[in-house]
Amino acid sequence: MYDDIAALRPYKAAADLLAVRSDWAPLYDADVLGTNRVPAAALSYLEDLYVDYNLSMETAASIQGLKLWVTNEYRHSGIRDDGTRVFDRLLGLVRNAIFD
Repeated sequence: MYDDIAALRPYKAAADLLAVRSDWAPLYDADVLGTNRVPAAALSYLEDLYVDYNLSMETAASIQGLKLWVTNEYRHSGIRDDGTRVFDRLLGLVRNAIFD
């Protein structure tokens, strides 16, 4: 993408440096997510251009109590395309006002 999109080209060197690093700490603690007690909702896109669907389903399944909205209405751009609807639906899921 840093070669193809002109606006990203100035950041290519930094992105390459970050891409080769292997000493990243875990982004989340799977054990903690498995015992989650906080109401949570998430959106997963069936045809996401950047996130593997099966991996997102695996991650979602590991979060106790997560209410998941799976849709093909958006492609990684729900917040930008229809942020009010996305937020309202996720909030409704958390508040048990919407059932999927």
